[in-house]
Amino acid sequence: MKPPKPSPAIWIIYFSAVILSIFIHETGHCIVAWVNGFGAIPIPAKEYPIDTIPDNIQKYVSLGGIAGTLFAFVIGVALFCRNPNKTNTALLAAGTASPVVYSILFLLKGRGHDATEFQEAQLAIGASYSGHLLDWTFLLVSIAAMGIWIIVKKPTLKSIPKIVIAAIVTFIFIVALQKINNSVFDPLFEPKANQQATQK
Repeated sequence: MKPPKPSPAIWIIYFSAVILSIFIHETGHCIVAWVNGFGAIPIPAKEYPIDTIPDNIQKYVSLGGIAGTLFAFVIGVALFCRNPNKTNTALLAAGTASPVVYSILFLLKGRGHDATEFQEAQLAIGASYSGHLLDWTFLLVSIAAMGIWIIVKKPTLKSIPKIVIAAIVTFIFIVALQKINNSVFDPLFEPKANQQATQK
């Protein structure tokens, strides 16, 4: 007997949760800025500073995004472990989506995040700026999530192609989300962010 295919509602829940997890990442950046008295705006796939943020604060702003991603991951794992139904399986996958994308970029490009966000966050926690602590952390987080899913769900080898396809589709979805986000919101918020940057 074949297992039932995921309903369209599950895919809607999954991709909505992926967007939410990325927004939590961006909000994590902004929370640190807000706490330190600086303006910042979180958007679905980017945060925009509206004040000049000093370098000694910026590294913690970078760390705030990492903390947001790990928070979304922990929530996904907790919900799945509490009740591994279809919805919570989708939420586990969504919470793991960004770590998986970071891991793919790390393996392909040598760094899991563009710009210098990982390096700045590493500096904030006392790790080597040029090291790969966060790259390896997110790779291990991705493997851990897969391990939890395998232990609980006990999938067959037939699931492997579906997992690979889902990972590729998610990667494309996140890249497309960032491109769309930037094309819509950069014209609104980048001029202000660039103006503040030139005043440093």
